[in-house]
Amino acid sequence: MFGTLVKRGLPLMAGLCALVGTTLVAAQGADAKELRVLAWQGYADEDWVKEFEEKSGADVNVVFIGTDDEIWAKIKGSEGKDFDLFAVNTAQLQRYIDAGLTTPIDLDNVPNQKAQLPIFSDLTKVKGVMRDGKVHAIPFCFDSIGLIYDTDKVNPAPTSMDVLWDAKYKGKVLAYDNGEHNFSFTALTLGIADPFNLTAAQMDEIKAKLVALKGNVLSFYSTADEALQIYQSNDVALIWANYGQQQVKAMQDAGAHIAYVNPSEGALAWLDTWALTSGVQDKELAEQWIDFVLQKKIGEQLSQRTGFGNTVAPSPNAGANDKLIYLEAVEDPTKRSDLWNEIKAAQ
Repeated sequence: MFGTLVKRGLPLMAGLCALVGTTLVAAQGADAKELRVLAWQGYADEDWVKEFEEKSGADVNVVFIGTDDEIWAKIKGSEGKDFDLFAVNTAQLQRYIDAGLTTPIDLDNVPNQKAQLPIFSDLTKVKGVMRDGKVHAIPFCFDSIGLIYDTDKVNPAPTSMDVLWDAKYKGKVLAYDNGEHNFSFTALTLGIADPFNLTAAQMDEIKAKLVALKGNVLSFYSTADEALQIYQSNDVALIWANYGQQQVKAMQDAGAHIAYVNPSEGALAWLDTWALTSGVQDKELAEQWIDFVLQKKIGEQLSQRTGFGNTVAPSPNAGANDKLIYLEAVEDPTKRSDLWNEIKAAQ
């Protein structure tokens, strides 16, 4: 009897131990921290993620995206519940705030924000990141949309986008194939104060100016790689550089004799930020990530690896006297697109 009880007790005891072990593992799993990040390539590099995981004890899961529309689809589609934070530019950020898809950030949990470069540290002066006195996003990286010129072919060095219309560069200009940006940068060359909210009369004026530009254009490009290939195979003197310093870096790495300038009338620029979703699971952990990537060493690495400007360490993307005009939502994207197609079709 005793022997039988002992034999029964062994599997019973083993079962209890297994049950306790399973319960502990489940409890540990429940307590494990996880950070879910939605970002562009280059914003959450593997070595940064590993260091943050070691410091925070959290698992970081990063999903990389390729377009603004993809970010919107993923955040809006889950009503913010699938991710804790995401990278988004200031122009796009507004629709997330309008839709209630962001969570305000507590700056006390992001002490490195105070050490950002002067043009970014006062968030009240960074258009688009605040709403009703609350901080909805922290600037992370940026780039200007300026002018690339071949130093062997363009002399003197240009200071304005006006040079794109110079008759001596006829057939030697590369332009970017995008109606929104082309209307905005041309508005700046015409002295229009607000390039993002144009009147019908201003659009007509800009359309005529862009038709004139088309006479100087060798080709329109869509990607930085495409522009480089056209440059290498043709006599190109000037490039309207939609991809900014990233484009400059790629061309210089390929041996091109080029330089870059932000035009005196103002350069369009984009500013990407980190924002918390409305479904953030661990707000303080997400804020720790933002603080972590605002380290000077990471800012420097970001610029070295991508060519983008960062918001904590000086970079060549913008000089002290450069005037940057950060992109905003435009008055009528469809109309701009339709007019741009008419311009490209003009003889």
